[in-house]
Amino acid sequence: MLDDKRKYPGEKYVSISGAVMLSMLKKVPRHIEEILDELVQIFIGVEYVVLKKDTIEFFNIFANEGFIVYGETIESCNDKYFDEFKSNKLKDCYTQIEHINGDTNQNELLRSIHIEVADKCNERCVHCYIPNECKNSTIDSNLFYRIIEEGLDMNIIHITLSGGEPLIHKDIVNFLKKCREADLSVNILSNLTLLTEDIILEMKKNPLLSVQASLYSMDASVHDSITKLNGSFEKTKSGIIRLCDEGIPVQISCPIIKQNRETCVDVLHWGWSHNIAVSIEPMIFATYDHSGNNLENRLIIEDIDIILNMQMKEGYANEIYRTAEYKEKLKANDPICSVCRYSFCVDTNGNVYPCEGWQNNLIGDLSCQSIKEVWENSKKVQELRSISRGKFSKCTYCKDRGYCTVCMMWNSNESLSGNPFDISEYRCKVAELTHERVKEALFGYNKWEL
Repeated sequence: MLDDKRKYPGEKYVSISGAVMLSMLKKVPRHIEEILDELVQIFIGVEYVVLKKDTIEFFNIFANEGFIVYGETIESCNDKYFDEFKSNKLKDCYTQIEHINGDTNQNELLRSIHIEVADKCNERCVHCYIPNECKNSTIDSNLFYRIIEEGLDMNIIHITLSGGEPLIHKDIVNFLKKCREADLSVNILSNLTLLTEDIILEMKKNPLLSVQASLYSMDASVHDSITKLNGSFEKTKSGIIRLCDEGIPVQISCPIIKQNRETCVDVLHWGWSHNIAVSIEPMIFATYDHSGNNLENRLIIEDIDIILNMQMKEGYANEIYRTAEYKEKLKANDPICSVCRYSFCVDTNGNVYPCEGWQNNLIGDLSCQSIKEVWENSKKVQELRSISRGKFSKCTYCKDRGYCTVCMMWNSNESLSGNPFDISEYRCKVAELTHERVKEALFGYNKWEL
């Protein structure tokens, strides 16, 4: 649902010899002969001329794709780096230096950790999945640094920092600095009301950092009625503009609920006028305590239809259809989602969960386990990793499967018993309606064959 047409190269996996070659590179230029002097001590028996040729060809692959730069002199390397950085030719992503052998499943490499820096928050958003009584703590700084170090030992490449409100933490600047020094890609989920000059300065230093901020309406009274914090609209909007002015990548998230259903389209237009990607989501998921209290703010099906018609007018039909085509090709033996295959979430107390919203499903405890032990030995992790789409027989061949995302967290939170296989009928109705509106917008009913 993002109006973002940029192409991201994603992760790259290399052989063990390629990982060795890449490990020779530093943040400052190195002469090829200096690199080769070290490589000949590793690749014993390979002729120097052959090794030099192979190494240069290997580095050229990454240079051509914008990951690294080279030149005749150190000065020319530096000049080329700054020229390409300023012109956005260098890729704002990271290369996974990890060799893959026959005993390793690429889909079970921990690549990203979502850290709940603080469940404490200065807002009380009516749709939030965190129960208000749980919004009272921040992560111990030593635990945060430990998570980063243990994650780096496992070659993670990405960190998400969220809350609550992550900027409320007293050490947030140092957390960002630690991630930057570790060359980690960082995504921050924040309301930006607590943005300071020190935070902005540190954000600017990491070219692998992006921010996602929630903006619910361009009507201040509507936005503030959702956050329950007077003045939050002006602070969030100003924060978004400030980040844009400083060249810090920012996205807008706009969940649609009863309170903003009539004004959410203005957020789309405002974001696009500032060249900002805007994500709109007409469905919210229940609080993880199974109370469902926040769902009283959820759109009824009739309102969903109004939002879908708005999306069709704004040009979303093609994007939704292309996504549906991909989903419809998924087979029964395909994994259900990425949790415990690429990532997991850690809360402020060191409890480990599959994802940030599924906090009624404890899969590890960092008070007595390491990141590596949770990832490799947890029985719950192994169970979740083994779940395929075929476990959801109702969904596998559903005619509307392309317009729905099977989400175990969503199911679990809405189920009184916490059953992740208990399909939400509400989501089924939304998927069916979305399917109808897209086919109507793109093809007309008379031209469509299911």
